Amino acid sequence: MTTAAEPLEQEDELQEAPPEEPQNAFEAVQELLEHVPDSFAGRNYLFAGGAPGFGGDLIGGDRHTVSGGQVHGDVVTGSKTTIYQVGGASLHASGEVPDEELTELADVFCPGEEFHNALRQLRERRVLILTGRPDTGRRSAALMLLYELGVRRIRNLDPDVSPTGLLNGVESAGGYLLADYATSRSRPLRRPDLDRLRETLVKQNSYLVITTIRSSATRTLPTVDWLPPDLGRVLDAHLRSVQGDDSVVDRLLDLDLVEEFLAKYPPILEVAEFAAKLAHHYPWSKKPAELTDFGQGVVQDQIGRWFGDPELPLQDKAFLISLAVFDHAPYTLAAECADKLFRRLETIRTPGRPDGIPPFGSSVEDRMALARAELTEETEQTPWGPVPQRMASFLDPRTSPTLLREVWTGHPSARPAITGWLNALAIDTRALVRTRVASTTALLASVDLSAAMSGLLTPWSGAKDFRLCLQAANSLALAYHAGTAAVPRILRSWAGDDNARRRWTAIRGYALLGPLLPAQALEAFALAAERLSAGELDQLAAKLRLDHRAPAAGPADHHQVLGLLEAAELLLLSTEAEQALRALVGWLSGPAALRQLALATFLTTAQRTEDTAVGRPLLLDWYARSPHPEPGGVPSVTMLAAPEGPAPVRTLLVALWRTALEDPHYRDAALGVLRGWLIGAADQPETTAQLTELFDDLAVTERDRRRLDHLVRTVRTSGTGGPVTPALPGR
Repeated sequence: MTTAAEPLEQEDELQEAPPEEPQNAFEAVQELLEHVPDSFAGRNYLFAGGAPGFGGDLIGGDRHTVSGGQVHGDVVTGSKTTIYQVGGASLHASGEVPDEELTELADVFCPGEEFHNALRQLRERRVLILTGRPDTGRRSAALMLLYELGVRRIRNLDPDVSPTGLLNGVESAGGYLLADYATSRSRPLRRPDLDRLRETLVKQNSYLVITTIRSSATRTLPTVDWLPPDLGRVLDAHLRSVQGDDSVVDRLLDLDLVEEFLAKYPPILEVAEFAAKLAHHYPWSKKPAELTDFGQGVVQDQIGRWFGDPELPLQDKAFLISLAVFDHAPYTLAAECADKLFRRLETIRTPGRPDGIPPFGSSVEDRMALARAELTEETEQTPWGPVPQRMASFLDPRTSPTLLREVWTGHPSARPAITGWLNALAIDTRALVRTRVASTTALLASVDLSAAMSGLLTPWSGAKDFRLCLQAANSLALAYHAGTAAVPRILRSWAGDDNARRRWTAIRGYALLGPLLPAQALEAFALAAERLSAGELDQLAAKLRLDHRAPAAGPADHHQVLGLLEAAELLLLSTEAEQALRALVGWLSGPAALRQLALATFLTTAQRTEDTAVGRPLLLDWYARSPHPEPGGVPSVTMLAAPEGPAPVRTLLVALWRTALEDPHYRDAALGVLRGWLIGAADQPETTAQLTELFDDLAVTERDRRRLDHLVRTVRTSGTGGPVTPALPGR
């Protein structure tokens, strides 16, 4: 006889899942960032290394999701029902900053330590780059810097516009603000760009402030690192702006509750909100109810009451856990997954006799009131287009992570049910579900790594189903961003494991964390390459010849090769590209496996183009922007890898091209890439000029010149190259 518990046991059998083709690394990264919850601790700093291949949108921590917009309509908040319609407009879209905002900000603004230094630089240079975390008040500082210079008309600029077009077609103003700009190698902010902007600003008698995160993309530029001012001063200023009686303000600031609040180093915005509530509270009042909503302790107390209440139905507790995982996700998803968790919790409470699930239980309004949550009508982007959804979210964003931590550490008897539930959801067909499982696992690992490793991460990393391997890699990457210091040691251990799937998982983890751990990632790639068999090495060249997944000596072998190639390519497309490039050149003089990985990675990356209408090759653009080397002949690969001094980037790129063109396994692939560049440059004079310069550098010998000349003539006579093709200069 089949019992109700059997399906649950079958879902927990990780090794019985059918093998799946692993997801492309580039798609996996984008999917991960698209669905990471807003409450995730490391969300604003995810993959901060940057990915120039995607204009900073993928790995740069600069990806913007819903950020503001107009709000109208109905929302369920406790017992009150209202509906919010959240639009897709950006919070700081292009347009003029309202006078009221500037006036109100000037009344409460507190300059930080670097304010006067920043003001001096802005006055002298006309353009200023202000770096810092998004929650430090850097946008307010930027506005006040312009305000201090006497500017009263300030326009927000579109952060998605390239540096060269920032002021094109923009209505003239005394000051401009480019907030939250995303820098990357494909859309860099360079000194020449700043010089051109400065010239325009001088003519207009205007000023420009750019705010962005600290990153390697701006480390060579003149910047000012913005640190938030003293939070006590900020609170004082906001209080005095709404409470005119100075004696009352002084008494409010002496409250123990204020000291506790400031000790948690809340964001600037939260300080302002706290001040608004504090202003209506008096030290002698016996009803300080408005203040009790603040503070992590209050959230934790509420969670303790939920799960310590024996009268609260187990189904409601399952919903609270599910909502914590799927915070700001479709309500129906949270409810559906809650029912699955409830069944598992029931098998712990009443083994062998799990109760059924009432098909018509609590109303949506009752559930939202219990969870102190709200429903918003929003548009969810799906593979089939935008779909209207009712999104469920906790009113306090701290509730979700606090609840998951409390349940995991404070109620260990529930762990088997939660672990089995996450195991089953880890192979769900929906990207949102899989990503939330990864972020939840990362959070659990940050509070109890041993339990997360034994119950989730280790079984996933060696599973037959590549979706579970990907879950392990995603979870570790997110855990590292959330502060789990042991992640690099775990990845290093997995990279040397005897289990091929676990090694694949480690490489995928380095694909996600490579920009933050470049040296360790490159070491792991080299170790993985040296373990490849002769048949697997052939697949590197085959991958390029077929431009798709090649037939392999075995499916697992092919996956190892493809995973390694994608991970190395992602690192070469990150802001740590130069370190990766130097490693590739060094590998050329190493063992055959490293040499082949270097050439395959280079030629695969060479096929990547800018995500623009022009679509210029990324590597060609990098070559063209790199300084010319000192004259002195063509250095050998061994000389380039020597430690006496770093070779210029342009020299390294040329060395890789020349090696690929001379290699019998990769010559055809290299010529194929160059042929594609020639064809793509048919109506692009700038790209044609760059190719001409590259071909001149490649044509060192007469044989080189004949080969490239033949390539140019072939494209020209084939009719696909158009009227404009490079001409090789004579030597």
